[in-house]
Amino acid sequence: MQRSKLETRKRLLFLGDCNTLGTPAIEGNAYPEKLAEKLNIEVINCGHTMSTTREGIQYFKEKYDTSIDMLCIQYGLVDSWRTFKYAPYVLYYPDSKWRKLGRKLTKKFKKLCKKFGLNESIGTQNVVPIEEYIQNILAIKENSNAVPIILIDTVPNKDTSRNLEIERYNQALSNLENNYQNIFKLNIYTDFEGEQKQHYIDPTHISPQGHQYVAGKLLTLIQSKELLDEI
Repeated sequence: MQRSKLETRKRLLFLGDCNTLGTPAIEGNAYPEKLAEKLNIEVINCGHTMSTTREGIQYFKEKYDTSIDMLCIQYGLVDSWRTFKYAPYVLYYPDSKWRKLGRKLTKKFKKLCKKFGLNESIGTQNVVPIEEYIQNILAIKENSNAVPIILIDTVPNKDTSRNLEIERYNQALSNLENNYQNIFKLNIYTDFEGEQKQHYIDPTHISPQGHQYVAGKLLTLIQSKELLDEI
């Protein structure tokens, strides 16, 4: 796709969860939009609450075309969550009334399993097993026309019991950076680990200051690697 003179700004596609979307109070002014202001670029923010790399695949299929200059991906918060081993998963995107009903029934099912001790007796697993998590990201890469991809750390949770799994999934992102060309990692986990109060509005969600911080770190990475200059 060749752009007209009116379409010369770089276009970035963001795929991610609630911390890419931003909470309702700052939706439309989360770190993707803050980065757009700094670089005078266009961003398509496909952050979605409770979403995983499975939703990321769906968003990518719908939103990606050859006018996209870069991808930024931030999944892991939900992918890494451990839940009852045999709980079904119902996509959050694309949505429908049947999927909403399915998620409601699944939530009740999980509560009953936990109540009756099935989590302990039968076991738990990650919502998206790490092998599938990696393959989902690679599937996006393989279909992205060799544009640069920035993989963004999932930030630590104040419920520290979740952080070992979050760290494991972040390490998988580091491994992808080390083994594939055009993949770059934004390391922010330890930064947020030391800034719990300033950068969070609750145990999970990033504050406006946190979004500003991520945008600044992204800007530094993009400029230091000259990622947009090469396109």
